[in-house]
Amino acid sequence: MNNQQLATEVLKEIGGKANIESVTHCVTRLRFVLHDTGIPNKETIASLDGVISVVEQGGQYQIVLGNRVNDVYEAVLQQVGELKEDNTREKTKKSLFDQFTTTISGIFTPALGAMAASGTIKGILTILSVAGILSETSGTYIVLYALSNAFFYFMPILLGASAANYFKLNSYVGMLIGASLIYPTLLPYATEGSLTFLSIPVNMMDYTSSVFPAIIAVWVASKINGFVQNWPLKDLRFMVQPLIVLLVSVPLALLVVGPIISNLSSLMAALVNNVYHFSPVLGGLVIGGPWILMVMFGLHWAFIPIFLNNMAMQGFDPVMGLLLANQMAMAGAVVAVGLRTKNDKTKALAYSTGLTTLIGVSEPALYGVLLPYKRPLIAAVIGGSLGGVIAGFTQTVQYSFGGSGLLGIPLIINPAGIDGGFYGGIASQAVGLVAAFLITYLWGIVEPEKREAVNSKESVDTKINFQEVVQGEVVPLTEVPDKVFSEGLMGQGKAVKPQSNTFYAPFDGMVTALFPTKHAIGLTSDQGVELLIHIGVDTVELEGKHFTTLVEANQAIKKGQPLIKADLAAIQAEGYATITPVVVTNASAFEKIMNEKESLIVAN
Repeated sequence: MNNQQLATEVLKEIGGKANIESVTHCVTRLRFVLHDTGIPNKETIASLDGVISVVEQGGQYQIVLGNRVNDVYEAVLQQVGELKEDNTREKTKKSLFDQFTTTISGIFTPALGAMAASGTIKGILTILSVAGILSETSGTYIVLYALSNAFFYFMPILLGASAANYFKLNSYVGMLIGASLIYPTLLPYATEGSLTFLSIPVNMMDYTSSVFPAIIAVWVASKINGFVQNWPLKDLRFMVQPLIVLLVSVPLALLVVGPIISNLSSLMAALVNNVYHFSPVLGGLVIGGPWILMVMFGLHWAFIPIFLNNMAMQGFDPVMGLLLANQMAMAGAVVAVGLRTKNDKTKALAYSTGLTTLIGVSEPALYGVLLPYKRPLIAAVIGGSLGGVIAGFTQTVQYSFGGSGLLGIPLIINPAGIDGGFYGGIASQAVGLVAAFLITYLWGIVEPEKREAVNSKESVDTKINFQEVVQGEVVPLTEVPDKVFSEGLMGQGKAVKPQSNTFYAPFDGMVTALFPTKHAIGLTSDQGVELLIHIGVDTVELEGKHFTTLVEANQAIKKGQPLIKADLAAIQAEGYATITPVVVTNASAFEKIMNEKESLIVAN
C-alpha cells in the first residue's frame, strides 16, 4: 500500500475530513484531534498495511507509522485540504489533564524538530570547544553558536506563532506578542531602571528563552480576538481587529501575565529542584525507567515546558539527566528480542527499530516490539531505572534540549568543562543498555521451537473441542450477530454461549496474536492450525475493561492452559453480547474441515 492509499484508508476509517479538528505529526506518529473519537475502529486501523500501532492518549488519536509518517502526513494534507473549525458539532468532552496535554503537544509538536536540531548543534559545539578543536572566539564558533541558540533565545516568538496557530489566532499577531516581550529596548529594565505604562509600574523581566509567558499571552489575545470578532467592523476589520488585539494584549502581557507566569515558573523550577535534591538516586529509580510508560500514555507532555523552563531559569535541567538511560534500555531490549526470536519478521523489525532507538527515535521499538511482547518492556523499565540510579548518584544534568540516545551525550557536557556528571551519564546509558539486554535475553521472550510450514500432503488431524475452549452452549456461527462471523468471512468454526469466565487453549501451540483490547486471541497449533477466539460482539469498544489476559504474545501454550478471563456478567451489564466465535482462519490450507456437534476436525 503506497502513501496515498494509506492516507485514503486512514481518513476513511477515522470518519473523513468532517471528523477532524486538527492533525499534526511527530517523528513517527500522525496525531489527530477528532470531533468524535467513537468513530474510528482501532483494530481496523491497526491492521492496515503500514500501520504499526494505534494509540489514544492526551486527547489525541495517534497512528504510529514509523519512518513513513512525513510522506503519509503530506498525503493526508493533500486530501483534506484546509481544516476549518466546526463549532456546530458536539465535541467529545475531555478531562482537564487531557485538555492540557493536548494543548501543550499541539503547540510544541510543530517545533520539536527544530528544537532538537538546535540542541544537538549546541551539544556538538560544546564537545568541539571542550576538546580544544574550536575556539569560542573563532568566527565559525560564533556563527554556529548563533544558529544553535537562536531557537531558545527567540523562543517566545516561535512559540507565539505556534500557539497562535493552535488557538486560531493570526500567527503574525502571535509572533508580535512574543517579540514584544523580548524587544531589546525593554530588556535592560529587567535588571535596572524603572519602566511605567500609562503611569502603571511595569515589573519587567527577561523573557528570552521563556516558555509560558508567550503561550499564556497569546491565549489571552485569542480570547480578545474572539470578542472583537463580533464587532461590526466590516471593511476595516483587516487592520482594526489586529490593532485592537495587540494594543490590549501586549500591555496586559507585560503588566500582568508575564510577571505572574514568570514567578510561577520560578516556583515550579524550585519545586523540581527540591524534589531532585531530596534524593537524586531515588529520583533516578522512580523516574528513570517509568518515564517510558509516561511517554506511552502521553503524560510526558506535561513535563516538557518544565524542562525548558528550568534551562531558561538556571541553565540546565536536573531531571532530564535521570532519563538518559531509558532510551538505551529500550534499544538493548529490542536488540535482545531480535537475537532471541525465531520469527524472521520480528527479528528484522527488532534490529531496525533498535538502531533508530539508539539515535533517539523510540516509538517504532516501543509500539512495534516492546509493547506487544510485554516482558521486554518490563526489562526496559528496569534497565532505565538502574541507569537512572547511576545518573542520580553522579548528579548528571542536561544543559540543552535536543536528541536522546547517543545524540543526547553532547547535551550533558558542562559548558565549563567535562565533569563527573558527564561520565555518570555515559555510565547510566551503558548500565541501562546492558541490563535491559540481559533481562530480555534471559527472561524477556518465550517462544516455542520453530515449526516447519504445514505441507498439504502431510497427514494432519487436529480436533478442536469447543467445550474445551470455554464451557457453554455450542451453536452455529449463524447465531453470531456479526456478519463477519455469521457469514463465515473470518473462517469456519462454531460459536459458544459461555457459562464460564475462563477461556482455555484447545491444543498445544503458541499465541500468535493478542489484541491490546484483550477481547480476542489468535492461536496456532503445532500442526499449523490457526484459531481465532473472539470473546463477545463489539467488545473491542470496552478497550480491555472486564478482560484479564493470562498469556503473552508469542508464548508457547499447552492444551488446557488458561488464556483469558472475562467478567461475563459485567460485559453483559454494559450491553454487549458475550457469544464467542471460535474459527479456523486458515481453513483453505487443509483438505478437510469436518463439523461435529461440539467439535471441529481439521485434516489433510
